[in-house]
Amino acid sequence: MVLLMNLTEYLVKNGNKINGKTLSQPDQNLLKKLDDLGVVVSFSGYAENPITGFTDTLDLLVAALVRFSYKVYSTYDFSGGMNFYGKKVAIGTYDRVKMLVLKLDNAAYSNFID
Repeated sequence: MVLLMNLTEYLVKNGNKINGKTLSQPDQNLLKKLDDLGVVVSFSGYAENPITGFTDTLDLLVAALVRFSYKVYSTYDFSGGMNFYGKKVAIGTYDRVKMLVLKLDNAAYSNFID
């Protein structure tokens, strides 16, 4: 059984810190937006780069952000933009998620996003 919680719940559970870094109010607002889209933290930090095959275990929130970015990117088309399970995702939101990964975990950004 895999237990899930939204990103904001996970952040609160961890004292508003991920990898020792406190999230700013704009970062917290981004997490709330992702909560509204249905992004959740599973109790697995496993992440796999579908292009290189690189795998690693990350902080659960960072892993959720990485998985979100892959899912959204895979839906990109030139006419309709991107979506997350049918919910439209603005390119700015997608970019902010990638920058949040960079802020929270440089290695995760290098290995999974960049």
